[in-house]
Order: sequence, then structure tokens, then C-alpha cells
Amino acid sequence: MALVSLAVVGRDNEPLYLRDFVTNHPADAAVDLRDDATDTERQQQQNDDDAFGFFNSEGRGANDSCSLRHQFIIHAALDRFEEMTGSSSGGRWRTPGAVGNNAMWVGLLCPIEEVRVYGYLTNTGIKFLVLVEDEDDGQDSNQTSARDKDLKAFMVLLHDLFVEYTLNPFSKLRGKISSNRFDVGVQKYVQALNAKQSLKT
Repeated sequence: MALVSLAVVGRDNEPLYLRDFVTNHPADAAVDLRDDATDTERQQQQNDDDAFGFFNSEGRGANDSCSLRHQFIIHAALDRFEEMTGSSSGGRWRTPGAVGNNAMWVGLLCPIEEVRVYGYLTNTGIKFLVLVEDEDDGQDSNQTSARDKDLKAFMVLLHDLFVEYTLNPFSKLRGKISSNRFDVGVQKYVQALNAKQSLKT
């Protein structure tokens, strides 16, 4: 299992933070350039890799590094998220008796191709979605529950990071998350989760 993409979506389904943790789409090729490349070489590489101008090459941060494929999967999973957690669901997605962070865990939303999408919904309507690549579909229930436990703990840490970001008086509450501290925290937590999961396999 490896977490490959992350999305933080606002209450009106606007993307606040989209990020991939693999380099398998054209926009990430510019990141792989050698350190001593000149600005002209970097710009030429970006132009070659993004012939149609889908990706914003100016001011690209970690928040702008989500592939179109993963954006499509996240968008499709949002429909399922709304089905499960909307007013018509009657709150059936919540675990009976769950309180605190456990009450916000939605769990597996849907499998799409080789990726499984998991969700977490805050009390303020902010949605966290993670895309996890699964290598083995024949896992037993112990491995599945351990993975769910690890993902739930990851989502709680991510939620704490988001709360810390929103408590900053200089952050924009309605708009894309642009915080180096948030980026570094997310990267650290994803690396820890992926390292832990790679040890289990």
C-alpha cells in the first residue's frame, strides 16, 4: 500500500489542496531536472512536458502537483462521498457510538482501477480524501483493519495540521492552502505512513 495522492476539499466542493506523492505525470518532470540546470533549461523542459498548457508552471508549489488522472479520480470519489454523507444518508456512515476523530472517519469510498479512495469529513464540512495504491486485493481482514487504523491516524494528523493552518490569523480561510509549514507537515506524515506500510509488506 502506498498513499499516492491527497485532496482537501472545502464545504462547497472547491479544491483547497491537491497533491501527488509520485512523479508519474508530465508536470512533475520539471521537478526532476538536475540542480545546476539554468532557468532557460527548466522553462524549456516545462514547455516540452506541458505542450497544451494544462499545468501552471509559474509559482508551482506542492499544492499544484496533482495529476489530471488523480484529479478525475478525486472528482468521481466526491460523488460517492456526497452519497454516503449527504443529508439523504441520515448519518448512516457514522459508526454508532463513535465520538471525536473516530466519528469523522468515513472510510473506504470506492475502488477505482488500482486505487482505493478513503475519506474523512470534519464537523465544518471540510473533506479529506486520500488515494491509496493497493498491490494485493486478497488481503485478509487483519491487514485491512491495520491499514484502516493507520489511515485513520494519518487523517487525524492531517486534520490537526489543517486546524493549525486555519488558526493562523494571516491564512486565507476560503481559498487554496498556501503554507510551507502545511506542505512540509503533509510530506512528513505521508513519508512516515508509506514507510510504515512498506515495512508491513
